[in-house]
Amino acid sequence: MIELDDCGKTLELNYIGFKYPEFSFTVKVQMVITAPRGTMALFESNTNNQCEAIRAFMEEHKDD
Repeated sequence: MIELDDCGKTLELNYIGFKYPEFSFTVKVQMVITAPRGTMALFESNTNNQCEAIRAFMEEHKDD
């Protein structure tokens, strides 16, 4: 599990999918958000979907 102190670390992630072959890639942890019912990790990325993911996570956990 990724923890708060993993921010800034470089990790190697493995992906095993149904449609795609197994592969791994290296990512840098930018931010970790924790709530009583879950943890969300954001990685260095060139996508803009992270803002939407943060918004959805916070909305889900607003009553925690």
